[in-house]
Amino acid sequence: MSITAEIPLLKATVSSGCNILTDQYDGAFNEYMRRWSDIDKKTPTAIVLPTSEQDIQITVQWAVKSSIPFVIKSGGPSEWSTIGTNGIIIDLSQYSAIQVNKEAGTVTLKGSVLSKEVAVRLADEGLCTALGNGNTVGAVGYFLGGGASIVTSVLGYGSDQIVSARMVTAGGDLVNVTQETHPDLLWAIRGAGQYFGLITELTVECHPLLALGNKRGVIWAGSFLFPLDRIREVCSVMKVIMDDSRHATAGLMMIMAPPPARNPSLIIAARYTGDPQDAPKAYRNLYELEPIVANGSEVPIQNTSDGREAIGAKGDFKRFGIVGLQDFNEDAFVQVADFWKEMVAECPDAINSAFNFQWDSRAPKTPKFDSAMSLHDTRYWQNNLIWHTDPKHRAKVDQYNERSIAIMRGPDETSYVDFQNGTRAGPIKRRYRPAGKLARLKKLKKEWDPEGVFTDHLL
Repeated sequence: MSITAEIPLLKATVSSGCNILTDQYDGAFNEYMRRWSDIDKKTPTAIVLPTSEQDIQITVQWAVKSSIPFVIKSGGPSEWSTIGTNGIIIDLSQYSAIQVNKEAGTVTLKGSVLSKEVAVRLADEGLCTALGNGNTVGAVGYFLGGGASIVTSVLGYGSDQIVSARMVTAGGDLVNVTQETHPDLLWAIRGAGQYFGLITELTVECHPLLALGNKRGVIWAGSFLFPLDRIREVCSVMKVIMDDSRHATAGLMMIMAPPPARNPSLIIAARYTGDPQDAPKAYRNLYELEPIVANGSEVPIQNTSDGREAIGAKGDFKRFGIVGLQDFNEDAFVQVADFWKEMVAECPDAINSAFNFQWDSRAPKTPKFDSAMSLHDTRYWQNNLIWHTDPKHRAKVDQYNERSIAIMRGPDETSYVDFQNGTRAGPIKRRYRPAGKLARLKKLKKEWDPEGVFTDHLL
């Protein structure tokens, strides 16, 4: 039986507030179809908008019983929340809430709550947690996939904060996932939660703002702009800064052409965690290079991603390429700059793309427990933003991205690492290491989702 024929049954069982959109010519349908990226964009038969946990559970039960594939949309940037007419989208945008338990030091996140909303709510309570660089990123998905925090060395990764969860299983059951009830499943969702069920609710640890190393709950953020032809001398100085763990520096070294001038540039988007007054000393050698622009100031933790609002815009062809690296190879990064220039010359519509190297001078904070997350040995990343507008250039732009990543990784494939929140195209062993951890995940996948209701990853 077709999905269309099955939908009346779903409508009869969910609440009256659960809207089910099926008319692809309707304005509301098309508004919910707008995505951060148009890469691989497909049109589903229906978009289901639950307003409660019960609606979500009923929808999953209906889909599984009717053998209807589905994907979950929760928040902003995602390359994977798309499906064709063979399935439906369960869009959680009408189901969203934040509940802070200051006494317990936790915050509970429901549905599609966004990272910016979490950061602001916690700051109002004098708290923070390990959130990333995107205001419109769905917080639950961010935590489940690992979550590269802007304060990784201080608080750890996002998945390190997970305390418990509520999950709709592939069998349609609603389970509480805690250390007492399902310790193995809790281990798995801390870094691979998107593959085991639909997480309706996630409770994560939060921390006093003082954990940031100052009483004001701020991070120092600065920008240094250089012409791209000075890349070698800047890289030499940055190599020293990035390897100096005496100072808590972190950030991105970006090859890009910023508006409005669109001149090929090397931009250091720098951060410093701790006493902001120490930041100028940490970046002194960079200041001495006399960049075209050099600025820095204290920024409240909840506002650290505000300068990246443009990246959250919907539409066009966007994706991140995020892979872990063992070190910073200056010669390779200079070659990456050449790839970027070639790409923009051949594909001018890719001018918004940026090839970025991400660093943290200090190792990620080690969590008190083991989990599926396996990136605690990585503090260097190639973190490319691919952004172009002409569909004819889809394959070419991806090729330039892949070439840049290949040169930064080098020839030793045994050291290759992919970050599951941004890159899922390569072998899954690059996302979950060592082999014993991956074997454990596969065993749990067969236990909780043997038919691949929540993708066939790990099967």
